[in-house]
Amino acid sequence: MKYKYNIFLAIAIFIIVILLILYLSPLLDGIVMGIAFAYVAKPLKNRFSRKISVRLSSLIATLLITVPLFIFFFYGLFQGINQLILILSNYNEVVKGIIDTLKNFGVNERYLREIENIMPKIYSIISQKVSLSAIDITSKFIFFVLNFLISSIVCYYVLLDGERFLKRLILFFPQEDREKIEEFAEELDKTYTGLWFGNFIVAMLIGFASIPFFLYFGIPYAPLLSGLMFLAAIIPLLAEWMILIPIALYLITIDVYSAIWFISIGVVFLYIIPELIIRPYFVGYTSKVHPLILMLAFIGGAVFGGISGFFIAPMIAGAVTALYNYYSKTISPAQEQVSLRSSDQ
Repeated sequence: MKYKYNIFLAIAIFIIVILLILYLSPLLDGIVMGIAFAYVAKPLKNRFSRKISVRLSSLIATLLITVPLFIFFFYGLFQGINQLILILSNYNEVVKGIIDTLKNFGVNERYLREIENIMPKIYSIISQKVSLSAIDITSKFIFFVLNFLISSIVCYYVLLDGERFLKRLILFFPQEDREKIEEFAEELDKTYTGLWFGNFIVAMLIGFASIPFFLYFGIPYAPLLSGLMFLAAIIPLLAEWMILIPIALYLITIDVYSAIWFISIGVVFLYIIPELIIRPYFVGYTSKVHPLILMLAFIGGAVFGGISGFFIAPMIAGAVTALYNYYSKTISPAQEQVSLRSSDQ
């Protein structure tokens, strides 16, 4: 009878989990981001909780992580919309600036006239696309804001009740297995903390490194753009090239050679080196996940699943690594020697 009851309970739990996933799937990005933000904020929360209550320390740590991200993103979006409106409303000046730039670059006069004749058609298409996609963009923007707010709430409650929930969850397992599960949970927690806190530190380094770079080329709004670079490095909805390319296009209207130097140096030192070398190795060191696996998880997860995929894929890689590390610790030296001998044979 007890065996049948356990089967029925497992099936009921499985159905509930599936239903929750289906109903919460539109908010999956916010939930997964909130869990990742919680691991970023956890070292801060642990430091604050030594002097203040757990509830207050969880709130302060959540605000320190999410509020700057919120300000950088929405202020940057506001400035981007303003610049787009400015370009669309000053068509003649924009076209004249493009033609003058191409003329200075040595483009033939015949091609310049053809470009000048094509520009009204391009402008018309862009205006129509902007107007047609306004509803779609608005709906996606609302969902992103909602997911961002949910991520803040999830972050706070994971910091506040995460450990308590885990301890209660372990009670569902048999008594003889609880100690092993606790040890694995500790290993997984260390891996995830190193993974997301290390990722946050790399994003901060990219943001700070971009400030003197923007100032050297005389780019306006350098602090704002450096904040967007930080945001682009931590949230996969954006990417560093989405900041660098518009700035390069702006520089083309001023000095073509400066734009070429800007995009060349920026792509190498603010995109390729940080993303393909520094992030995998540094985050791999802090989380003990192999750099190659981590790099493939970040890229593949973002391509396959967008925001949620960017966060979930490294978590899966981290869980596998934590399981391997835990299993490696539990193997006795005698068992390890026997396995090595059998493999040699």
